[in-house]
Amino acid sequence: MTYESPWPSPINLWGNPPWLMSGKCLTAWFETDIERVRSILSPSFTPKVGKNGVITRLRFYDIDYSPVAKEEAQIPGNSGSFKEAVVAFAGEIDGVQGEYSAFMWTDSLVYFSWGRENFGWPLLISEIELSGGFWDASSEDQSRGKITTAGASWELTCENHVQETISVGSATAWLTPRRTLFSRPETFEKRELLIVRPEIIEPGLLTTHKGQVNFSAAPDSILAGLQPLGDCTIHQHSKFLLSVGEDVETKTEQ
Repeated sequence: MTYESPWPSPINLWGNPPWLMSGKCLTAWFETDIERVRSILSPSFTPKVGKNGVITRLRFYDIDYSPVAKEEAQIPGNSGSFKEAVVAFAGEIDGVQGEYSAFMWTDSLVYFSWGRENFGWPLLISEIELSGGFWDASSEDQSRGKITTAGASWELTCENHVQETISVGSATAWLTPRRTLFSRPETFEKRELLIVRPEIIEPGLLTTHKGQVNFSAAPDSILAGLQPLGDCTIHQHSKFLLSVGEDVETKTEQ
């Protein structure tokens, strides 16, 4: 039997991948406690360790997106924008090196839907605060990104003065372990690794800045113990253009 499009429901219809994504992102690189990371992430994940702990990033995005296919991009609802906050850890799974995007938040229901369904990303809906001169050219204030979730909050602030302009390297693979449940005992679950490799079409402008991350979490929060260890490296990245969703690999547990 053939199931015609739209499928499964047109209420949050989106165009087929790949998608073009352009915009800005503000990133803090730091290290977190290795034992805490090991206690909350998949044991299949081998973290990349620096001087003090696991190499970690907190990143805030402000993104415009549309399908690559022009005819799909013209359909209302297939293009749009979203804000996103991501906490990711550098390392590898099954020999594949990349970044494990373990905690993700967005303000867009459409992106929430296709991010989860296509890539298994652990997105949650949340308000994301972006302010300051990096996000809004009418302001000269220091730039800021903040995400507040149940029992925890992350806030990244940075000066807009450019310390250094650096070249954009090759794209990093985004690693997502996914577990799908079924009702029959003999096939109760399926475990797989989704690997998304974004393609850099336009590298944009990447600069370093002074800044800091302020973190707080209740003792019973899943995020407790992930505070930065030592100094942070802050990057502002603008005017980039990515293609996401064409180079995707799935590894299923044997």
